[in-house]
Parts: sequence; C-alpha cells; structure tokens
Amino acid sequence: MSVTSISIVGSFRRHYHQVVAAAEVFELAGISVRSPSVSRIVNPGEDYVRFESDPPTCSDLTIQRATLGKILTSDVVYVVSPGGYIGRTTSYELGRVHQCGIPVYFSEPPLDLPIEVDQDAVTEPEALARLLSSKARIGVMVS
Repeated sequence: MSVTSISIVGSFRRHYHQVVAAAEVFELAGISVRSPSVSRIVNPGEDYVRFESDPPTCSDLTIQRATLGKILTSDVVYVVSPGGYIGRTTSYELGRVHQCGIPVYFSEPPLDLPIEVDQDAVTEPEALARLLSSKARIGVMVS
C-alpha cells in the first residue's frame, strides 16, 4: 500500500499558519491532505475553531465527527506541535489514531502525551513529504 493521504492535526487556534504551511508542502509533493481543508477561520476567539469551508448549519460535534473520520482514514497523520504543544482535542484524536495503528509524525516532540515517540517520527514537513513521496513511488507503506 502506498501513502497517498495525510491529515494534519494540532492546535489550529495557536498554530494554524504552520498547519497551512505544512499542508502546502504535502500538496506540492502530491500527497492529498484529507484534513484540514485549508480555509479561513471564521470564529476568532471561540473555543472550537470553525472554518469558512465548514457547513454553517452543522454543529461543532458534527464537524468534529466528520474531521475524525477523515483523520482515521488517512494513511499518515502529521502533528504540528511547536514547543511540544498539541492541545486537548488533538490528544484525544491521537489516542484514536494510535489505536488504529496509523503512522504519526511530529514537527516537534510532544509534551504530556502518554505515548512513546521515536526520534525518527520527529521531522519537518519537507523531509516527511520526501520520505512519503519516495515510499509512494516504490509502493511501500510507512510504519
């Protein structure tokens, strides 16, 4: 199985510009970004981040469920974690991702996350995009 899709998680409230930059790197490398769909945050200052691309009639919970579905059907998950911060919701998402056995990579080692993170799983988006693209070319799944 080759790597064709990735989801990016992290604190969108705190680090959305880094999330967008990572998404651009992966898309340029031909890797489909399943989540988030990059668009403008429409509710600055609110607890739950909503995007211009989110259906306005859907509840936060409905959007979160759909997002988790995209994350759990991605080949790989990339965590934007400047300073090690990932946020509460991301911690929950990563628990499910870990449970499903989906490979996870981090921009920086996470703080206060009760899973072992191999140093090889800490990488910049450009290096990960090269790795995933090379694995896709030879048809090998990253683990």
